[in-house]
Amino acid sequence: MVKEKLSKLSLTTKVSLILLAILVLFSTFLTFLFYLYLREKIIDHYSEKLKLFFLQIEALERYVKDDLRPVLFETLKNYPTQKDFILEAMSTTHVSKRVFYYLREKYPDIEFERVSFDPINPENSIKPFHRALLKFQDPKPHYQGIIKWQGEEFLVMTKPIYVSKICLRCHGKLTNIPEDLKKIYYLKKDFSWKEGDLMGLVVARLSLKNALTEAKTLALSIFMISFLSSLFLLLSLEGILYTLILKPLKKLTDHFKNLKKGNIPLNTPLDLKREDEFGLLAESFNAYMNHLEEIQRALKENLKTLETLFESITHPIALINKDCQVEISNKAYKENPYKKCHQDLLIKVFTEKKPLSEELETPEGKNYQLFLYPVFGENNEVIKAVVLLEDIAERKKMEEKLILTEKLAAVGQLTAGLAHEINNPLSGMLLMLKQLHKNSLPEEEKKLYLNLIEQGLLKIQKLIQDLLNFSRSTEIKKEKASINELLEEVLELSSYILEKNQIIVIKEFAKNLPEIYVDKDKIEQVFLNLILNAIDAMEESQKKLLTIRTELKDSTLKISFKDTGQGVPENIKNRIFDPFFTTKPPGKGTGLGLSVSLVIIERHGGKLYLDRSDQGANFVIELPFTAEDHGTH
Repeated sequence: MVKEKLSKLSLTTKVSLILLAILVLFSTFLTFLFYLYLREKIIDHYSEKLKLFFLQIEALERYVKDDLRPVLFETLKNYPTQKDFILEAMSTTHVSKRVFYYLREKYPDIEFERVSFDPINPENSIKPFHRALLKFQDPKPHYQGIIKWQGEEFLVMTKPIYVSKICLRCHGKLTNIPEDLKKIYYLKKDFSWKEGDLMGLVVARLSLKNALTEAKTLALSIFMISFLSSLFLLLSLEGILYTLILKPLKKLTDHFKNLKKGNIPLNTPLDLKREDEFGLLAESFNAYMNHLEEIQRALKENLKTLETLFESITHPIALINKDCQVEISNKAYKENPYKKCHQDLLIKVFTEKKPLSEELETPEGKNYQLFLYPVFGENNEVIKAVVLLEDIAERKKMEEKLILTEKLAAVGQLTAGLAHEINNPLSGMLLMLKQLHKNSLPEEEKKLYLNLIEQGLLKIQKLIQDLLNFSRSTEIKKEKASINELLEEVLELSSYILEKNQIIVIKEFAKNLPEIYVDKDKIEQVFLNLILNAIDAMEESQKKLLTIRTELKDSTLKISFKDTGQGVPENIKNRIFDPFFTTKPPGKGTGLGLSVSLVIIERHGGKLYLDRSDQGANFVIELPFTAEDHGTH
């Protein structure tokens, strides 16, 4: 949510917030460093002060302990009428505390204590604060550092007090302790100290509260001064930034917004009236917008031309998306009653990313050729498809005529063979009829002649029936058939021509080849056309071999016709399937054989092409082995 709100802020606001954040962070960092510096200086100053004070007290204690106390003990022994102990001169703790009392005028912020675990004076007993110091004290002779106690920081300097031999004079056995000392503090038991024990601590401490508070106040004052100074500098910089950069940028942005909303024409000039980089940018922008306006005008004119061309296309054409929704269509498509969306074909185009064509027949009996062309996006993904419908009624009639014409031409080429096949049986039957006119023939011989005549007539009848079947209507009627058997029938029909031209046929038929749905007559016509072409191609060849091969590969049935002729010259390979194109002499070929064969194979959803060959020509037919052929028809 915060990120979305920040993204909607203007550039000026963003720059101001960023600079303000940098300013606060920089001022805070500098103030923190300054406070740390002040704190260190304060601690150093108070440490020297506390050390000086501690040295003065320590020197006094050593004087009392090492110099004054032994002399007094000896002196008091020589004057038995005097007291045996003088508290004000012989007690180190008492003298230190009295001296500290006088020093408080010079060091009012320092606290001084001499405490013990088992003191003669209960007032000098160790307290919780002193116990907390013990973990820092042991076993150092001196300790100096900062201790935090009850939320307050103290600069502390300590020194341990160890029991010496002279200390046991007053802190040892009760019998050895001076009488006057016993009376002052009502001592009634022995002390358990022995020489070398840690007896107590000398502690001098100084509270840092006031000093650090002043340092914090000073640091805060400096922070405020630096922040206000930087804020003034920031406002000055922002004013300069707004005048030099943000203001022209805002004018440029407003100009863009007006262009986007269409409030102003594209060629409306942006006038910044400046001679700096923004002025050059404005000039370049104006030149670009003029160029863009010209391009837009040209695009509109081209779009109008394309719309006119699109509408003038007589075939129904439309642009559809993956959900079969029409996005653009011409008038012919809108007026065409057959607008069924073939979802399965559309998905295939989107998946395979290549054009697709399918022949369709409407319930009313009209024939259309459906073309689907993929439209690609930036990532080579199919995003839409162009649909084109072509009324192929006239084309189909023309194809039927071409197929029939080619059939008649093929029949003409077969006429000589058919005449030979019919003439031979007829000649034999005439001789046998002459013999039958003779009454002298035995009955058994008459029956034999009659049977032979009957067989000859049946053979002639079959030849004529095959010719009629080959020449009948060109309408595609698919039925299940064996390709190998169809090839055998065509080879039998053309056997006379093959023998006459001394053609050796090599049959390489795949075994257990499945049956497929085809129009048997049309496929036989294609086979015959390719065989006749091969015969013509090998007319002058010494080695005349025609190899016919069948195989099933990747759900495709392949049939190849390979001859040992001269082959197809390179310069006419692209034209051999054109209608009426032929290299045969006039009167010998129509030029329709290959073109009609191509039409028939394509109407079966297959391919017919000239494949590579080391010698001669190799024409290949590919027929799809579909679900219909598997028995789901």
